[in-house]
Amino acid sequence: MPSTNDPKTKTPTLIPAADLVQTMSLADVLRALDLQHAATLLDVAAQKAIARNDPPTALLDHLMREQLRVHVEHRSQLALKRSAIFPLTTLESFDFDYPKSIDRDLVLKAAGLDFVRDKTNCVFVGPSGVGKTHLANAIGQLACLRGYRVRFVLAADLVNDLVSGQARNTLHRRLVAWTAPDLLLIDELGYLSFDARGADLLYQVFNRRYQRAATIVTTNLAFKDWGTLFHNTAAASAIADRLVHKGLLIRITGKSRRSDKEVGAE
Repeated sequence: MPSTNDPKTKTPTLIPAADLVQTMSLADVLRALDLQHAATLLDVAAQKAIARNDPPTALLDHLMREQLRVHVEHRSQLALKRSAIFPLTTLESFDFDYPKSIDRDLVLKAAGLDFVRDKTNCVFVGPSGVGKTHLANAIGQLACLRGYRVRFVLAADLVNDLVSGQARNTLHRRLVAWTAPDLLLIDELGYLSFDARGADLLYQVFNRRYQRAATIVTTNLAFKDWGTLFHNTAAASAIADRLVHKGLLIRITGKSRRSDKEVGAE
């Protein structure tokens, strides 16, 4: 707090907070409260409010809502950056007429994010090139905008990170890190197979997140083929059971946009 010097005592004299605040302009008060955007809008917004003969509460409402909008947008951008979602996609840009078969209502239900609030899961099953990652990432982006902590990772990268953590005696720390997000997006499960150690480590992630946090998985393999992916039928069955328990299973069939060959998923 600012002070003045008393020439007799040579000791600082504090200016009372009430007096200091009274000398500040409204814009300065807003800035002091870290409402920078509202302070920037103040003069123009006040002039418009006066011209319209709006009540003071209308001006306050406008300024606070604009400040909140900027805050939410900034927070969402940070959340998207931290999520590592790539590529960024939207539901609006997805062509639901392209796949041969897709349950649009179920996709829109997933986009409502009830499964995130309920700490369950959503699994997209389908061949390469039909839009599984597009839809998963679009839902992940919506979750970021709603304030959820989201993280995107390729299945192979996740397993490699866990194996590396185990080798460096930091496995517990890595498991905690992958358990923490409100929503974890695991992309391309099934494109590369795992050995017994990789399957066990991945199972630990799913087991820790089970009924504690939501997970989205995209896979090109039907559940009946997961035994070949993990080389361990018991692990494959346990992971599948945890993923689909009270969760959403969205199957997509059709021709890959990256190939002329038509393929399907069970």
